[in-house]
Amino acid sequence: MNAMESWLEQFFDEIPPRDFYRGIFPEGSFQKKGVLSPNRESWTYNGIIVSVTKEKREDGTPVIKRYTVTDDLDAIDLVCRSDDFSIMSPISYIGRERRAENARGLYAFAVDLDRMIVEGDDPVGLRNLWVAQIERMNRIPRPTYIVSSGTGLHLYYVFTEPIAMYKSAIKDLQDLKRDLTTLIWNDAIVKIDSAKDIQQEGIYQGFRMPGTITKDGGRARAFITGPKISIETIQDHTALLRELREKQDRVQFPKKKTSKLTLAQAKELYPDWYERRIVQKAPPGVWPIKRDLYEWWKRKIISGATVGHRYYCLMALAMYAKKCSISHERKNPDPVTEEELERDAFALMTFLEGMTETEDNHFTEADVLDALEAFQDKWMVYPRSAIEYRTGIMIQAKKRNGRKQEDHLKLARAACDIDHPNGEWRNKEGRPSKFQTVTDWRAANPDGKKADCIRETGLSPHTVYKHWT
Repeated sequence: MNAMESWLEQFFDEIPPRDFYRGIFPEGSFQKKGVLSPNRESWTYNGIIVSVTKEKREDGTPVIKRYTVTDDLDAIDLVCRSDDFSIMSPISYIGRERRAENARGLYAFAVDLDRMIVEGDDPVGLRNLWVAQIERMNRIPRPTYIVSSGTGLHLYYVFTEPIAMYKSAIKDLQDLKRDLTTLIWNDAIVKIDSAKDIQQEGIYQGFRMPGTITKDGGRARAFITGPKISIETIQDHTALLRELREKQDRVQFPKKKTSKLTLAQAKELYPDWYERRIVQKAPPGVWPIKRDLYEWWKRKIISGATVGHRYYCLMALAMYAKKCSISHERKNPDPVTEEELERDAFALMTFLEGMTETEDNHFTEADVLDALEAFQDKWMVYPRSAIEYRTGIMIQAKKRNGRKQEDHLKLARAACDIDHPNGEWRNKEGRPSKFQTVTDWRAANPDGKKADCIRETGLSPHTVYKHWT
């Protein structure tokens, strides 16, 4: 038992997993067990559990199981009796897939607290959180539950009434949870240097379930710490942060132009568009892309992933997998599947966990499962610059000013001929490849480091990391 868990045990009552989830999802929140397809008729929904099992596929990656939680909560008991790593979000869903578009009711905010300040047996960060900032200062709202998940804590703010997850409300809910997380992650509670170190997670995030196994072999434990809370109370506590955010300039987007073509006319005039947008339901701005893009990004993770960016590297892998999942006889005859993505992500988990430097910053199954949620249509148009910023991996932009590659190269060569009419700009003997340059340097400097190679060859860090085999 760690110091934080001992402190919680001293001051709060522990509750069993079934009571914990009944507190979040009151009776009647989910559909009745054994009732076939009641959702659209009775407007009741399900909870969803995702488990990383001990079973292995032929390639050694774990088998992923998904459980539907009905109103009896029997699935909770079933999962807690296993030794599987299991997560669940405080959300009800329609159907059996834990996707944003299937979410119907948000029952709580759950805030993950890692990097807690602990000095020996004294949980300094937890004491500061509770005694100073919750009870004495009323700076942070009182959570309904605190879950000890092994090395960290999960604070659950269970709402007095579930919030309907209409599209129009999602951004405001995301912003409110971000403000609440910012409020809680302060340097009296956690070890951070700046706001960039705050672990911001979306409202759809799933968390390790109480009663299930932790990384150190114990079981996650839940403690009841307060009553349910209204969304207005959370807004009152985060009012100042919200005011500061609302002062920031907002981007104004032009209105869309709508076509006057009927769907039948569009099908006849633009069959490729019809197949992609109507039949395959791909979002606008995407098209069939060969799996080469997906395979390229897997190599980029191996060569360029760093601590602090590991989660976003896998999130980008899920985005690229979705981009390469649109089947096309000529353009993408071998699309990437979600099952393949799962296998590859868990195969990469061992490599990414190997970068861990401190005990409070492990890369776990929860990180992988959450990153895989980006295998959705809405992430297919995520900007290249944002992926580059989030992952810390440089992605060379192709600047052709709207021209096709062939036309762009013709124009570039013509410009060179104007500047050098004798053709001296052409290297007719060819130049050594960058791979060869790196290989030759390593052969001449067997004890050399990447930084030395970058400095002496003049190649970019991105190029050296890529060819450092």
